[in-house]
Amino acid sequence: MTQSKRTLVSLGWVASLFFISAANAQGIFLPAGGAVNRGMGGATTGTAVESLGSMYWNPATINRLETDEMAFGFELVYADQNLSSAFPLAGQGSTDADTGVVPVPTISWVHHTKNPDVSIGLGIFGVGGFAINLPADAANPILSPPQTLGGVGVGGINSEAQFFQLAPALSVRLTERLSMAAGPVVGLGKVTVDENIFAPLNANGTYPRGDGARFHWGLGAQLGFHFVHDCNWEFGVNLKTPVWFEDFRYHAEDATGLPRTDSIDIDLPMIVSGGLAYRGMEYVLLTADIRYLGYNWADGLGDPAAYQADGSVDGLGWKDQFALAIGAELQLTERIIGRLGYVYASELFDDENTFFNLASDLSYRHMPTFGASYRCNDHTTISAAYNYLISWDSSGRYVLPGAGSIPGSSVTTDFAGHILTVGLNARY
Repeated sequence: MTQSKRTLVSLGWVASLFFISAANAQGIFLPAGGAVNRGMGGATTGTAVESLGSMYWNPATINRLETDEMAFGFELVYADQNLSSAFPLAGQGSTDADTGVVPVPTISWVHHTKNPDVSIGLGIFGVGGFAINLPADAANPILSPPQTLGGVGVGGINSEAQFFQLAPALSVRLTERLSMAAGPVVGLGKVTVDENIFAPLNANGTYPRGDGARFHWGLGAQLGFHFVHDCNWEFGVNLKTPVWFEDFRYHAEDATGLPRTDSIDIDLPMIVSGGLAYRGMEYVLLTADIRYLGYNWADGLGDPAAYQADGSVDGLGWKDQFALAIGAELQLTERIIGRLGYVYASELFDDENTFFNLASDLSYRHMPTFGASYRCNDHTTISAAYNYLISWDSSGRYVLPGAGSIPGSSVTTDFAGHILTVGLNARY
């Protein structure tokens, strides 16, 4: 097999790995959890609005919730994705993905103990997941048949992944104004792909399969603080360590069909969030968050996008990312609350690494959010939110091992997303 063919085969893996769906606006991580938090752009590090947003971004705020609470959220994520490519003597083409809708669940629970200064909480979140379905397309070089069948591509691409987190936390009121919370973060993830380019090549120049995998466990921790300055201003900060996963192990076959086991080192990044809230206007709450996502701390995601001597790829080349979120909540009537939000995120990777991120190009810059809640009674509230990830594209050249970028070639991803979230909050 030629180096060109090996690279084209590897694209099947690249265009399958880590497509953490439109759900993930900030690299791997969802920018918000639950319908209320979604409606405000996820900007709730500095205040308590309801339990899902607090447990997602800063459990130190749960002491400010008036009652115990259970909350449920369910998201439907639709990705509008296009992959186009051009290759010398093979022409150019463009193909739309047929991924469909991806579901993402969220659950939270907050309980105030008999000690008025101590509260406990639990969050169970789908923090990322993907499903990609790109059909074979003879008119699009990268999705054309393999070289042995007269094309220069890999055919159709179909893969999926899921990442969940379970985050219990203990929140303690240190003073009348200051609270602190801490707890472990338990991760659970599974990634299945067609071609495992993070593993060494087989003797015949092919990559092993990457679909023989189980769910893998990870562990991290978080620490948060919340300070109430006065009746108008609140501030919060939260640190989430990287979630260090056990090596992702894959059972595959070598060139002769005999079993081989491969492993990949994948971690989720450290996240530092700071937020403030202003309650100085009657019936209005204003919030703002700023976030740092340390992908340089995350093995696999932040490792250089480069080939090794054995044909394997180091990583995806993701950069540290900054995000800004702002939100507003307005009490419209006694029972109806309206919400608006906006999220901005910095560039996730350089254009020169587009080739290695054909299906993990989740780089967006702007995401407006809208939401509302209806209070059915004193104990039950239903909510809904809509987020639109404004279209963003990334383009670079083919990159072949040993040859570098190929003049006259290109790969381009165009990505937009729609997220509909519904939720239920039950207070008791």
